[in-house]
Amino acid sequence: MDKQELRQDPIREKIIGSLSYLENNRNALFGVLAAIVLIIGVSGYYSSSSKALQVESASDLGVALITFTNDKDSGLMLLSKVLDEGDDASKQVAMATLVNHYYSNDQFFEVDSLMNLGVKITDNVISSKLLSLRGDMRANDGDYELALDAYSSSIDEYPSIEVELKMANAYHQSGDIDKARQMVDAILANDKASNTLKTKSSTLRAKL
Repeated sequence: MDKQELRQDPIREKIIGSLSYLENNRNALFGVLAAIVLIIGVSGYYSSSSKALQVESASDLGVALITFTNDKDSGLMLLSKVLDEGDDASKQVAMATLVNHYYSNDQFFEVDSLMNLGVKITDNVISSKLLSLRGDMRANDGDYELALDAYSSSIDEYPSIEVELKMANAYHQSGDIDKARQMVDAILANDKASNTLKTKSSTLRAKL
């Protein structure tokens, strides 16, 4: 290959052209490299911060759960703190613990504050219990229409014979005796209903 052919080599020309471009645009190149370094640094910072938050949240959650088993009042306060300051995973566990506690003890007074926290509940059972508690609150206030809406939404989330009995009671209190009787009869005929629920249903049926 002679000198003329070498000068006309397209690959060689592209290499020379690229080197000339880099030489002429050195400042722009340094700016791009600086931006890349900055992006990597910021990403690393937020990644480290996220991991630190996860570790701190997990620690706070652990302390709250241990405290909750020994001292309910103190544990409830610590769990509420996790709901305010924890990461998403810790908030889910704290929310589930609180909802189960309130549901088991028929304590509906905190339900609105829990639902207004904006914690996304991914577990259908927990979501169902929270909606059932809202129904209890509305029924306690005498607003049976809203109570029935909440109970219906609860059952849509996760079927529950216990919530069906609550609905029957709400229908009874609202004066819809036929609907209450229909629901109670369905519970009494359901083989999956516990003896406790059937006893309560029989008591309500007698009233109807």
